[in-house]
Amino acid sequence: MAVSANPPSPRRRRRVWVVVVVVLALLAAAAAVYWFALRPRGTQAATAEATTLTVALSSYQATVSGPGTLQPIHAVSLTPDVSGRLTDIVSVGDRVGKGETLARLDPTSYQRAVDNASLALQKAEAGLAALQASQAKSGAGLESQIASLRSAADAAQRALESQQRDTQLTQTLYDMGSASTAELRAANDALVSAQEAVAKAQNDLSTQIGAQKLQDDADTQDLRTAQLAVEQAKLTLTNAQQDLAGTTVVAPFDGVVSAVTSDVGEMASSGGSSAATALLTMVDDSRLAIDVQIDESDIADVHVGQDATVTVDARPDLSLPAKVTQIAPTATLVSNIPVFYVTVEIDNSDGALRGGMTGNAEIVTRTVQDTFAVPSQAVVSRNGTSLVRVQQPDGSYRPVPVTAVGSRGLDTVLTGNVPDGAVILVSDGGRTANQTGTFPNNGSRPGGFPLGGGGGPGFRPPRRRGSG
Repeated sequence: MAVSANPPSPRRRRRVWVVVVVVLALLAAAAAVYWFALRPRGTQAATAEATTLTVALSSYQATVSGPGTLQPIHAVSLTPDVSGRLTDIVSVGDRVGKGETLARLDPTSYQRAVDNASLALQKAEAGLAALQASQAKSGAGLESQIASLRSAADAAQRALESQQRDTQLTQTLYDMGSASTAELRAANDALVSAQEAVAKAQNDLSTQIGAQKLQDDADTQDLRTAQLAVEQAKLTLTNAQQDLAGTTVVAPFDGVVSAVTSDVGEMASSGGSSAATALLTMVDDSRLAIDVQIDESDIADVHVGQDATVTVDARPDLSLPAKVTQIAPTATLVSNIPVFYVTVEIDNSDGALRGGMTGNAEIVTRTVQDTFAVPSQAVVSRNGTSLVRVQQPDGSYRPVPVTAVGSRGLDTVLTGNVPDGAVILVSDGGRTANQTGTFPNNGSRPGGFPLGGGGGPGFRPPRRRGSG
């Protein structure tokens, strides 16, 4: 007799599934209780490892930077000293040395002026020489006449003295009765004549000496006039020679021709003319300058003579040393923001850079020795002091005060009593302070430190850049 089994009813099947779900839930609960309550302590700490780094001391440079455009230190636009037709001129890009010819004007008329001035000078010098000879001859004649008159005056004086003795002797003889009245009268008449002769000779001598003085004064004036004529002729010749030299434009310094605005055959006007235009422009590109914009909050740290580094957009492979040479005394508003223009000079003797290139200048405002960089979480704060945890010989970590001096990428640059090669705890892997030998951070965020107290007043890492 065959027996047939009846299939389980749907209600029975639901009860089976309920039992299965309840059993699985109980198993899951048991596993959770074991994991959170019954597992051995220290399992979690064993799975997380502390992160450390080894200190490598180096120097740190605090910098400020700004953009700018390279310009030559010396640039000059040149015009000729005279006007004329251009016969020769250099080309853009020509490199010239100091004193080399840049342009020439037609010198014909200026050479003619030099020749005429030279002849006029020769004529003036000949006139002066003739006047000097004539005056010398006239002076010699006057001197001869004066000498003769002086001799005549001396002779008349001697004759008078002799006649005075004769008259006195005749008077004595007359008194003794040895001379007649006629002899005494004749002696007195001769004395009067001798006295008149002396007076006349002295008057003639005096007159001639006065005439000589007048002649000397006139000769001096004539000589001065002739000398002035010579000086005027020399000045005219010098001006003509300068005008002739002005037909050649020469380089005032070593450099390169950056622009030419005239062509051969054109008329060029002198620099003193209102119609004057520059023939060309040349620059000294051996030294370039870049005027960079420095924010007002950073300008106090910038000084003349500080080292700088210049990079240009066109040559990113170049990083050139430079120096701060000038600082604007007042700010300039750029997009309503006050900035100070700082001039930084670059040695460009190799000609690697060109004026007009845009670039950036980074100025070193401060250099700090014996610094090291750590991630921000390695620095903790306690009572307003920034500290790092330095590993001791026994493996524990001791807090050491540090001072933030800047940033390097995402790391903080510090200085403090931390030796080169020391091991610093960056992260304790989630272990407690008692397990790691560290200290509580007083509720501050991990890695937090007071920039105002640690880095010094006014220290703002986001506004500066630094390099080791």
